[in-house]
Amino acid sequence: MADSKTPLPPGAERYESFSFNVRLLTVMGVVGMVLLAVLGRTFYLQILQSSNFEERARLQQQRTVRLEPRRGKILDRNGRILAVSVPVGSLYTNPSQLKQRKRVAQRLAPILKIRSRKLVAHLKSKAPFLWIKRQLTPQEVQQIQKLEIDGLKFLPEFRRYYPAGELAGALLGFTGVDSQGLGGLEYGYNRWLHGEEVAYVVEKEGMFRTRPEIREERWEFNQHTLHLTLDSTLQHIAESALRKGVERVQGKSGVAIVLHTPTGQILALANHPDFDPNRYRQYDAAQQVNAAVTYGYEPGSTFKIITVAAALNEGIITPTQEFFCEEGRFQVADKVLRDSHPHGNLEVGQVIQKSSNICAAKIGMEMKPAQFHDYITKFGFGAKTRAGLPGEAAGQVLPPEKWTRVDHATVTFGQGILASPLQVVTAINAIANEGEWRPPYVVEYAEDESGGRHTEFFDESGEVLARFGPKAPRRIIDTAIARILTRFMVSVTERGGTAAKVAIPGYKIAGKTGTSQKYDPSLGRYSNSKFWASFVGFAPAFQPVFTALVVVEEPPRPNHYGSKAAAPIFREIMQRALLLMDVAPATPPTVVVTRPATPEMTVDPATFEAIGMQDLD
Repeated sequence: MADSKTPLPPGAERYESFSFNVRLLTVMGVVGMVLLAVLGRTFYLQILQSSNFEERARLQQQRTVRLEPRRGKILDRNGRILAVSVPVGSLYTNPSQLKQRKRVAQRLAPILKIRSRKLVAHLKSKAPFLWIKRQLTPQEVQQIQKLEIDGLKFLPEFRRYYPAGELAGALLGFTGVDSQGLGGLEYGYNRWLHGEEVAYVVEKEGMFRTRPEIREERWEFNQHTLHLTLDSTLQHIAESALRKGVERVQGKSGVAIVLHTPTGQILALANHPDFDPNRYRQYDAAQQVNAAVTYGYEPGSTFKIITVAAALNEGIITPTQEFFCEEGRFQVADKVLRDSHPHGNLEVGQVIQKSSNICAAKIGMEMKPAQFHDYITKFGFGAKTRAGLPGEAAGQVLPPEKWTRVDHATVTFGQGILASPLQVVTAINAIANEGEWRPPYVVEYAEDESGGRHTEFFDESGEVLARFGPKAPRRIIDTAIARILTRFMVSVTERGGTAAKVAIPGYKIAGKTGTSQKYDPSLGRYSNSKFWASFVGFAPAFQPVFTALVVVEEPPRPNHYGSKAAAPIFREIMQRALLLMDVAPATPPTVVVTRPATPEMTVDPATFEAIGMQDLD
């Protein structure tokens, strides 16, 4: 019987051992390669792609909500708040968290003043973050919190608030829901009022609830507070007088502007009708426009001051020179010029006092078109005043080479030229400042969050971005000429003038009425029923503190004259302004001098100044 253990052939043990080792090494190699691959993949995912996956995880778990910051305040000259941002709550949700969305919508609708059906459709969104309504009132927030609805959350935002309501609404403008300026100073100075946006990270928690947290420990603000030249009390006076006056004569609209004569500061700028920027959506876009700077009108007889100033300053006429006013009817080329009342011979001062179109045309036509045009531009017409008011119009002045003889004649009494109310009051303010044209302005300075005052801002290249406060004046006529014109304007408000009822006891008022026809594009000519009525002046006449203009659009006959529609408004504003600023009444002494022997001759400045103090009554 053979042995059960068959002996292995020579070398078999070594072969079997080798084969086992090969298999073991192979397995170990495969395992090693798998481990290496896993480690490599892990390194790739955890190290090389970590930021990518972190971002993807963040997007799945978080949402960054960027909210506008708290805008800077707008204050009047006395520090009274005209615009401020107040903290409010904004309602949001993740719709998937809401149970019974229809029921939620029905309970929210009456509080938010949104139709229930519209709100249900809104809540059907699949977005993980959904604004329901932003910038709620405190009352709305309290009412919603009392509902205790799971899934409704609030984020803090800021809402622009105008404490005085309609006061200076067209001047201030308004902001949108994202705190961006959309009109007026809010728009024009958005760069300085607006701060850095604030980022909130909305995270998902255990029960799929959300909680807001600020990404950084502190908020970064770079907004500024604007300090205006506006006086809110005087603004209220101007708006009240303008509203009553326009309604009294049943006019379409009106504008009133009050400047601080020595500096050009805009103390009041009223528009009627105005609007409440807290409720700007409830008003037509046309009502939100600042007509005082954006609309052009034909200034009418107020422009005669510019005509006479130019002719006197050039020495073409003398203060006592007489002109024949053609008894109220004068033919120029194919046009007939008319006066409201017939006049014979009038001295230059009487031309202003009686407001003769015909004699104004004769005076203006003594100058060459280019010569007259040069003075018109010196007085600021045809160019923006750069008062810092958004939307300011440059007006329209026809180039002198395009003037016809009729154009030359009608421009002398303020027709055929477009000007903004701000341009007109600034031009007359040059007479009040004895011949110096002073740029008007409304922003005194900007204040940063640390209390620093700034009147200039520059970009990186050193170019000026903004310049606040007063700017350098420029002389446009001689001092003596301006004083003569002041006396002429005083005569307008005295007995025999076109606006004697403007007189304020104890004060000398320098002024000028204006009545101009509106051009009707549908007729292709000037309307016989639509007018601009205006009055411009300053007081006290010989030491002026205030220069003011009132314009009324389309007062119907018989109140279409500047003396009837605009002058009473001017008087009320000026009288209350003088009392408000404690301007004491005073009457300058009357100096009587001998007139020049030859009226046609150009007189020297000393004689001009003497004549300028003569009482014209």
